[in-house]
This record gives sequence, structure tokens and C-alpha cells, in this order.
Amino acid sequence: MRTVNRKRITQIVLVSLFLAGVFSPAVSAETTPENSAVVFDPHMLSNMFVEISELAGPSVVTITSQSTVLTRVPSFPDFSHPYMVDPWEDYYQMPRDQEYTMTGIGSGVIVSSDGMILTNNHVICEADKLEVVLQSGDRYPAEIIGTDPETDLAVIRIDAFDLPAIAIGDSDSLKVGQWILAVGSPFALSQTVTQGIISYIGRSDVGLAEYEDYIQTDAAINPGNSGGALVDLDGRLVGINTAIVTRTGGYQGVGFAIPVNVAVGVMEDLVTYGYVRRGWLGVTIQELTPGFAEHFGLDSRHGGVLVSQVLIDTPAGVYGIQRGDIILTIDGETFRTITEFRNMIANVDPGNEIEIGIFREGRNLSILVVLGERAADETIVSSVSSISDDFGWTLEELDRETAEALGDPFLRGVLVVDVNQSGRAISVGIYPGDVIIEVDGFEVASPEELNRLISSTDDVLLLILRQGHSVYFMM
Repeated sequence: MRTVNRKRITQIVLVSLFLAGVFSPAVSAETTPENSAVVFDPHMLSNMFVEISELAGPSVVTITSQSTVLTRVPSFPDFSHPYMVDPWEDYYQMPRDQEYTMTGIGSGVIVSSDGMILTNNHVICEADKLEVVLQSGDRYPAEIIGTDPETDLAVIRIDAFDLPAIAIGDSDSLKVGQWILAVGSPFALSQTVTQGIISYIGRSDVGLAEYEDYIQTDAAINPGNSGGALVDLDGRLVGINTAIVTRTGGYQGVGFAIPVNVAVGVMEDLVTYGYVRRGWLGVTIQELTPGFAEHFGLDSRHGGVLVSQVLIDTPAGVYGIQRGDIILTIDGETFRTITEFRNMIANVDPGNEIEIGIFREGRNLSILVVLGERAADETIVSSVSSISDDFGWTLEELDRETAEALGDPFLRGVLVVDVNQSGRAISVGIYPGDVIIEVDGFEVASPEELNRLISSTDDVLLLILRQGHSVYFMM
């Protein structure tokens, strides 16, 4: 069993606190650099947290919500009748509607002295009535200014003035390991302060919202903390606490906050336009897997996304992006995942010009594109899985009637009629109803053409039309 060197741990803690500015070496007339004494006052660390709490606490509010829910409940016979059941009534009666009032609780952060409050969308989204409780105990009804489910953010307002608005920090300057405090109302316990560190920056693909770029923290966050403040050691807002990962329903050391820079941008759009304006390129994209990267002659470790379709009348089509292009950079910045790429495009204001670095047919190109504005349903991401052995599919030539049913009477390709559940096609992600339109860049119009092209190579790149969108697959 390993033993703990207490003296060494103490030295590490003292050095860490010194670097954080909690204390400094004391050098007097009697001391020299060789024998200078380190003076540590633990009260300084405690007082620092007290000051942060006193500074940020008044800006954090408790939000209570009430919503009316209509539900169907069964009706039971009336056994109070002397014959147990009223003979003039049906024994079994139809279910009836009944209203229930549901109450929720969350947190919010005052961001302007005239009553503007940032919170999570899921705290207020279905509320019929909202009430905000200040640290002083004063209560105010609140109105919804705007919501953005895609980031899980919302802005509400109360009719009050001279409120203690929080100072806004810069989430782009945060570092992993940095001390932070979380303030909110977990389990309806208002003005609760917890302390921890930043565990990770840029956490995505969590499955909580459409656009994810979370600050991960180990500061205790529990139900009711949603919408509350994550603050730095200067008491500045750096994040909006949003969710936790838990198997018990309570704190287990993994919490997520939306970066304040994202939250402020969303808030400004909601206040100004009533919705969030996001940049839009107009492409269907998919992950650049190692198989795709090898096929195109790239190193997948460098990141990038594969363009499987360029939508009609979009910025991508107008400025020359093509199907099969691999997007590597945006304004010179690289990205490693589809989520990062989507966030980078969405964060650009519509109408602004960006430089997109692409890889096409063995060459690196640079294309300038003026982004459009994205509607709620205009981002399409496709994915594929791994491969196995036999193809295991049944193919037919696409007839005109089926092409018309798919919306394009002039469409040419090969229709996948059936797939074997243990075959190679299903393992790759090909399903009945898919239309194979290209093999390694060559158009195909019959099963014979397709089989000839597939048999001539080991690794085949298929372009498939599915539900109106084209997707690449490796076979």
C-alpha cells in the first residue's frame, strides 16, 4: 500500500496557494532570502470565498414556475349506491380530463440593473406563471423576453430597478484547474454557494442541447441550480449552470455550465430580434472517419468534416463548395468534431464573410463565403458505422415511378430493396429504401454497373440518397 507523504503534500498546497496570491513570503530585517519564512494565514483563503459570495450572491435569484397540466384519468363506478352500482349508469365510464398544477424551481442571474435575468430554457419553458425571489426576499412576477431551446438559454425580466447586476467575465480566458464558485437554489435552498474547479473546457456531444460547448466543473450542482451563476475568483459571471451527470439524481462531481460569452450573445439576440441569429452554410456534413480520410488521402487526426451534399440556393452552392469536399479550417482555425464545426459556423453573424479551407481531389483550396441565416431545421448531420463482410443486399434499378415518389422523376440510381441483418450493408448503415447514386464518384443506374464498380476495388465510397439528402458510406 502506498503511503502519503504529509510534508510533501503540505509543500505542494503552500506553493499552490502562493501562486494563487493567497499569501506571500515574509521577509524582515532579520531574514535573508536563504532563511525567509513563508507565512500562511488560512483565514485569507476563507475570507476570499466570503468576499466572492457577498459580491455575487445578491445577483443570483430563485425562480419558481407554475404550469397547468391536463391529463386523462380513469373514471370508477359509484359504489355508494345501495345496489353498489347505479343501475341507471353505465358500469364502465369514459376517462375524464383533469387539470393539475405543477410547480418547478430553478435559478437565474441578474445581468442588468433594470431587471433582465439570464436562466435556462428548461427552467421556464412550459410555465404559465413565473415568480422571481431576490436575495432580500422580495418577490416579483416575471415575463419571458425570449427563449433559445437550442442552447437551453432564456431571458426573463422583472419590473424592478437598481438591482445588483453581476459583473460579466470572459469565459474564453478560463483554464482547466481554475477555482470557481457555483451559486444557486438547489432543492429550493436559495443562495447556496459551492466551490470547485474547472474540470474541462469545450465539452460537447453530451446530448443536452443542439449547440453544446460546456464548461465542466466539479463544484456541487444539484436540481434547482439550473440557471444559476458560475463565477470566478473576482466574482464575475463565467457560466450559467445547466446540468449534471448523475446516477442518483444528485451531485456526483460532474456538472456543466454554458460559457458566459455564449450566453451573452444569445441574450443580445433574444432582446434585439426575439430569436437567435446563426450563420448558415447550407451543406450536409458527416464525420471524417479514418476510412474516409484514407480514401481521400488525408490524415484524420487533423480533423475536418466531409461534405456529402450541397443544398440548392445556399451560400455553399453559390460560392463553389462541392459535394465530396473536406472542410479543414474556418478562418484559419481547425476543428476536430462536427459539433465544433457547427458551433463555429453558427457563431458567425449572418452576412459576414468567412474563409473556408477545403481539400478537394488532392489539393488544398481556400474559398470565401458570405454566410446566410440558419432556420431552425436547416442543419443536417449524417453518420455511418463500421463495416463487416458480405454485402447482403437486394438491389433493383430505380424506375421512373419510384423516382417520382422520391420527388425527382429524372433521378438515376440503384434502389436498395432489402438488406440481410448479418450482411455487410446493414453493418455499414445502409437500409431498404436507400438509393445508391454514385460509386467512387461514378454515377450508377443499374445493379450490374454497381456490382462491376464494387468488384474492381477493395474500399468503395458510395453516395446514397436517403430521405432527400445524400450521404457518403465506405464499403
